[in-house]
Amino acid sequence: MLLVIACLMPLLLFSAALLLRNTAVETNQTERLVRDRVDQLAEDVDREVARLMAAADVLATNENLLRGDLAAFHQRALMLRDRLNTNVVVRDLSSQQLVNTRVPWGTVLPRNPVSEVDRRAIETRQPQVSGLLTGAMAQDPLLIVVVPVIRDEEVRYLLSLTIGLERLQALVAPERLPPGWLAGVVDGDGLYIARSAKSEQFVGTRLPSEIWERSRGVPEGVHRIFDAEGNAALQAYSRSQVSGWLIGVSVKEDLIAAPSRQTLLLFLAGGLVLLLTAISGAFMLGRRLTRPVLQLVQAAEAMGAGQRLPIQGRGVIEIERVSDALQDAADLIENRATALSESESRYRAIVETAVDAMVVIDEAGIIQAINPAGEQLFGYQPDEVIGRNVCMLMPEPYRSEHDGYLANYRRTGERKIIGIGREVAGQRKDGSIFPAELAVAEWIAGGRRFFTGIMRDITERRRADEVLRTSKAEADRANLAKSKFLAAASHDLRQPVQALMLFQGALEGQLAGHPAFRMVESMGEPLGGLRMLLDSLLDVSKLDAGLIAAKPVDMPIMMLLDRLGAEYHPQAVAKGLRLRVVGSNAVVRSDPVLLERLLRNLIENALRYTEQGNLLIGCRRRGDRLRIEVVDTGIGIDPAHQADIFEEFVQVGNPERDRTKGLGLGLAIVKRLARLLGHEVVVRSSLGRGSAFCVAVPLVTQPVHYGWRKTEPTNEDKRGLILVIDDEPLVRMGLEAMLEGWGYRVLTAGSTDEAVSHVESGAWPHAILADYRLRGGETGLDAIRAVHSRLAKPVPATVITGDTAPDRLGEVRAGGFTLLHKPVAADELRNTVVEMMRPD
Repeated sequence: MLLVIACLMPLLLFSAALLLRNTAVETNQTERLVRDRVDQLAEDVDREVARLMAAADVLATNENLLRGDLAAFHQRALMLRDRLNTNVVVRDLSSQQLVNTRVPWGTVLPRNPVSEVDRRAIETRQPQVSGLLTGAMAQDPLLIVVVPVIRDEEVRYLLSLTIGLERLQALVAPERLPPGWLAGVVDGDGLYIARSAKSEQFVGTRLPSEIWERSRGVPEGVHRIFDAEGNAALQAYSRSQVSGWLIGVSVKEDLIAAPSRQTLLLFLAGGLVLLLTAISGAFMLGRRLTRPVLQLVQAAEAMGAGQRLPIQGRGVIEIERVSDALQDAADLIENRATALSESESRYRAIVETAVDAMVVIDEAGIIQAINPAGEQLFGYQPDEVIGRNVCMLMPEPYRSEHDGYLANYRRTGERKIIGIGREVAGQRKDGSIFPAELAVAEWIAGGRRFFTGIMRDITERRRADEVLRTSKAEADRANLAKSKFLAAASHDLRQPVQALMLFQGALEGQLAGHPAFRMVESMGEPLGGLRMLLDSLLDVSKLDAGLIAAKPVDMPIMMLLDRLGAEYHPQAVAKGLRLRVVGSNAVVRSDPVLLERLLRNLIENALRYTEQGNLLIGCRRRGDRLRIEVVDTGIGIDPAHQADIFEEFVQVGNPERDRTKGLGLGLAIVKRLARLLGHEVVVRSSLGRGSAFCVAVPLVTQPVHYGWRKTEPTNEDKRGLILVIDDEPLVRMGLEAMLEGWGYRVLTAGSTDEAVSHVESGAWPHAILADYRLRGGETGLDAIRAVHSRLAKPVPATVITGDTAPDRLGEVRAGGFTLLHKPVAADELRNTVVEMMRPD
């Protein structure tokens, strides 16, 4: 019987919960229906009032009315009266009736009392709707729409149309509502103007004060309250947007609760009958099951004592199955005992032959077992460690912290080693300490918690790691030393090359037409190659040594691509190639100088290995990145070599090391620049069909406009006096010869004092070329500033240096001067001089 009750009670409780939920749902549905009906009635009332307002607005613009021809207007108003079933009245501002379609034209008309609705219409100059009024002619209750008639921006008349109460009454008629529902319309003063039931009794009376106070000034709402007839009801109301009247619908609580009450009574009766029937059936079935169950109990007790007695319980199928199951269970217990013994033997074989040390402890940290590998690792015999705390195998501070760790784990469950693993230190019997890798597993047996620790000596691995770290550190130091050596040696390497280039440029200008001209001209090619090699090697060394720092800014990409396209277009045309630039209005974030250098290397690489076809520089948007692509139709790259092309001095298709095909450093610099900028470079290539190098640059979401100025070269050279400051006589002679060959007058100085003495003697230069490093610890910047202090007006100055340190660039630019790196090509120097000599 208890079982039946236990089964039925959840069902009954669940059914009761469903019933209550259903009641709540029905109540909510009724509230929604009441709200919907109120909204519908409010829309109908608004539509009726708006129709009359629209008609009044149109009638107020009648030409006869505006001219004052009231007789003609009376005829027009009669037509509107008959069509809309209303009455049209025109009054002056003193409320004297001038036109009333209820009586013939010419009838003497009364003066109406000035009402609140008239004052509102005059003040606002907008149509207004009245509350319940009494007509001056018919002395009947009525509602009106009042519209001001405006002429010459002044209110001349008040035009009113009657709103028929019978029309409002039709909107809330009982046949438009469900049975038992009530609806009503109340004006702005709380007076009934229409009601679905007993309208003759309630129209003109005031809404009960309790209901009016709760609903006045509120656009809409639902509440439970006693209605005007004293019945408990659910009431919903909505305020008209046009007239300001209150429209309400009321439903008696009895109508809402009646279905739920009937369902509840039916449920209680049915549930009681079902419960009694079930209890009766349970009582009869229970008596039938009692005896065989008791026999099963006796059989189970016998089996527990090791006796195999026959099962006597028969007659009930389920009990017969239980009897058979007990017999099978006895056989299964015997088989499981045998399997357990075999499993334990296998476990011992695995543990005892394992290479790693294994130690089993309980939750108090007491050692329960240790395998032979553990005995060998720690140097203890089993009887020396079993029963003792495992911290005896640990050095300090692990020994002092271990018990606290176990206690914290039991309290919080926070794991630091269990199931995670970590490197620890172990202590042998002889006191020696060794590094070890420890993994701990947790398991439970017989209601007790145990932990198995598996430990491996990693002394040799630690030694190997230390050797590897030492080797790597030495390699890094060697690489950094190499890069810094190349960067530091730049000045000494560039000085003689600079002098050679200056003398070659000067000789080339002076020997034009001379038989030796071709030989001097040929010297420019190896010198240019030497300069290119030196620049590339120093670029690699600077990037490797970390001497260059990226300074990313938001920059429009189109200007850079246009400039590169215009610069390399002549080279492409000279090789018979078609160079095309597909730009973008995107703004990216990168270092403008470093990004330009990266793209230059890719474009020059494409021009170098493309003999025919096209070269494309274009952009594609991919998510938050802009892919800048350099695509050619050149020789292409074998997939097996694509991973090698970014290494130093690797050139595909140039086994003879032809210098005209480059040095094999361009893509190595691209790789380092991309890593410095944080941009990804991807290559796609097919042998014999061309290559595509793609640089992914971050996009800027909000474009930023820049006032970048594009400087066009000029061929005009303004001759003048140039002061050359350099402590190397050969360099001074080379610069002097080259500048004079270009038609400039030149003064040379080897120190700051010599430069100042030139100025003090009356020679005022128009521009200054100064080497950065001078003798005696002086710099070209010091010499330029000393000369400027003697001049009435500072002149343009350029600093030439072989030092590649980044702070040198910042120091020179901070002074407002131009910086050139040695060796400087003749064309580059000439452009710089022309720019300095250009008038402001």
